[in-house]
Amino acid sequence: MKSLLSLVVLLVLSTLDASAQMAGIEAHSDSSIQKTVLVYDTSSLRVPGKTLLTGIITISDKGETLWTKGFLKGNYGWTKYKLEVTGGSFTNGKIKITGDTSYKKNDSITVKVYTRKWLLGGKDKWLLTCKIPYNYETQIKVLTNGTFSKAPGNHVNFGIRTYYDNKMSVDKWAPVSKNLQDFVFAPSGGHISKSKGDLKIDNDPLKISNDKVGLIVALGKKPAIADTLQIILDYVANYQCNILSGVRGHDLYVTANVYRDSIIHANLMRVIVHDSTIKKTYNYIINTAGGSMSIFSRGGNGADGVGGYIGSDGLSGSDGTLSSYAETTTNADGTTTTTNVTTQGPGGNGGNGNDGGNGFDAGNGSDGGNITIAYNAAAKPYLGIITATSIPGAGGAGGPGGRGGHGGRGGQGNPSGSEGSRGNDGNAGADGANGNAGKVTFVTQ
Repeated sequence: MKSLLSLVVLLVLSTLDASAQMAGIEAHSDSSIQKTVLVYDTSSLRVPGKTLLTGIITISDKGETLWTKGFLKGNYGWTKYKLEVTGGSFTNGKIKITGDTSYKKNDSITVKVYTRKWLLGGKDKWLLTCKIPYNYETQIKVLTNGTFSKAPGNHVNFGIRTYYDNKMSVDKWAPVSKNLQDFVFAPSGGHISKSKGDLKIDNDPLKISNDKVGLIVALGKKPAIADTLQIILDYVANYQCNILSGVRGHDLYVTANVYRDSIIHANLMRVIVHDSTIKKTYNYIINTAGGSMSIFSRGGNGADGVGGYIGSDGLSGSDGTLSSYAETTTNADGTTTTTNVTTQGPGGNGGNGNDGGNGFDAGNGSDGGNITIAYNAAAKPYLGIITATSIPGAGGAGGPGGRGGHGGRGGQGNPSGSEGSRGNDGNAGADGANGNAGKVTFVTQ
C-alpha cells in the first residue's frame, strides 16, 4: 500500500500546472489501512502574509483514490476534512500564513488533518500531522534603474532584491516608508529623502568624501544579511543657484577654480557662491566636460496697487402717497350705490449712485544684485560653462478704479419715479516701474 500511495501521489502531481511537493506522513487509525498525504504548492513563497495552496490525497481501505478540489483539481470536497494550522489559518484549500517578524530559518507551520465526516472512517479522526517549513532570506541586493544623475542634489531611486532559501527572489522599490519597512539604512554622502522616500545625494559636495556616495542596507530581523550600494559621482549636471530677494537683489561674490580630480580623472570646477546680504555660502563642483552653472540674483517685484473703493448705490425713491374717497352712483332703478376709491400719487425719483474711488499706484520693482566672479588661470578656458544673470524685479500693476454705485430705484406711483444715475468709475492707479539689472563682472584672482 505504501508504494501504491507513492505512485498515486506522483501521478496526481504530474497533472498539475504548478510545482507541488508532498509534505505529509502516512496515517494509521485502529485497523484501517487508509493512507493520506498533504501536498502544497512550492511555486509561492512561504512567508508571513502569503497564501499557500494545499491539497489532500487519500487511498481508502477500499482502494479508492480521492483528491481534493482546487489545487489538485480533484472532485473531493474540503468539507470532509478539518485542518488545524499553527502559524496560519485555513479556508477551503488555502493556508493564510501568519507569524511574527523574526527570522524564520528552522521554523515551520504545523498542520494537523482530521476527518470532519464519517465518510473517511470516523468523525474527528486524526489523519496526519506535518510541518511545512517557512522560507527564509539568504541574501539581499540593492538595485538601481541606472538612469539617475551622479551629482550632488540629485535623487537616486533604488530597490532591494531579497533572495530566499528556495532560490526565489522578490523585488521591492522605494519609497522606503511604504515598501521597505523591513530594512535598515546607513547612507553616507546622502540621506533618505522625506519627500520622495529615495536616496538624496547631499547638496553640498564638501560633505561627500572621495567622490563617493554609499548606502548600506541590512535586513532588519537579520542584520548580518546586508548589501552596499556605492555611487561614484561624475558631477555632470546643470546646476542652478537662484537667489531671490523680496527687495533689492543680493550682491553675490563667486569664486571659480578648476583642478584635476585623480579619482574620476576629470577637470572639475569648484564654484563657491557667497551671498553678502545674508552671509550664506553655497558650494558646487562641476564637471567641465558636460556640466554647467547658472547663477541668478533676482530683485523683488513691486507690489500691485490696491483697487479703489466701490461707490455706494443711490437710495430708492419713495412710493407715491395713497389716498381714498367715497364715490356715489345712481342705479337704473333710481337707487344709489356708494364705493370707496383708492388712488396713488406720483413716486419719488431714485437717488444717483456715488462715484467709485481711484485705484492706488503700484510699487516699483527692485534692482537686481551685482554679481562678481573671480576665477583662477586654470578656470579661464571653462568660463563658458558659467552663466550669471542679474534680474530686476517687475513693477507692480496699478490698482483698478472702483466701480461707480448703481442709481437708486424710482418709487412706485402714478406716475412712477425715474431711476437714479449710475456713479462714475474711478481711475486705475499707475503701474510701477521695473527695476534695473545689476552688474555682472568677471575678474581674475
